[in-house]
Amino acid sequence: MKLQFTLAMAALVSLYSATSLAAGDAAKGKVLFATCGACHGANGEGQEALNAPRLQGQQDWYVIRQLQNFKAGIRGANPKDTFGMQMAPMSQTLPNDQAMADVAAYIKTLK
Repeated sequence: MKLQFTLAMAALVSLYSATSLAAGDAAKGKVLFATCGACHGANGEGQEALNAPRLQGQQDWYVIRQLQNFKAGIRGANPKDTFGMQMAPMSQTLPNDQAMADVAAYIKTLK
């Protein structure tokens, strides 16, 4: 039973990952990522001095989920979350889920 559940969850994650990657436009995402690069680095390498994590190598579904969480106020709303509070307004610069998918698609191209 536990194995079946694990396999089912893995299948759902794979399906979601493939869908979000296919939906993103890396060329559009590159333009949008210019704002992100100020903190996360031009190649998504992150900047420890700014507490900006590395985005390079992150899964597209994870990037999209985190951007959605910041935009919705799930992350970055707690005053004790200083770094989250810095990121929350930046997520507002992405107008919709398609823009988030585009950024995530571009991040997937970073080496």
